[in-house]
Amino acid sequence: MVKRGFIAGVITLIIVLAVSYFTGNWSYVYYVSGTLGLVSIVLSLAFLIDSLILGNKGSLSSEKETRKIGRREDAKRFVSIAVPNLLAALIYIIN
Repeated sequence: MVKRGFIAGVITLIIVLAVSYFTGNWSYVYYVSGTLGLVSIVLSLAFLIDSLILGNKGSLSSEKETRKIGRREDAKRFVSIAVPNLLAALIYIIN
C-alpha cells in the first residue's frame, strides 16, 4: 500500500511539473502540490485518529466493522502521497 501511494504521489507531481513547464507558471508546483500534500496529511491524521479512538469497533464514517490495520495502512498511504508533493513545494519555496 505504501509503495502504491508513493507512486501515485510521484505521478501527480510529474503531471504538475509538466503543466508548470508548458505553461511557464512554476507557482503551480506550490499551489497544487502543496495543497495536495497538506490534504493528504490531514486525511492521514483523520485515519490515524479514527483507528486510535475507535480501535476495532468500526469507523466514524460507517456502521460496519473494519479492521484497525486497514485504517493505519491508509494513513501510511496518504503520508506517502504527501511526501513527494510537500518536498516539491518546499523546494519551490526555498528557491
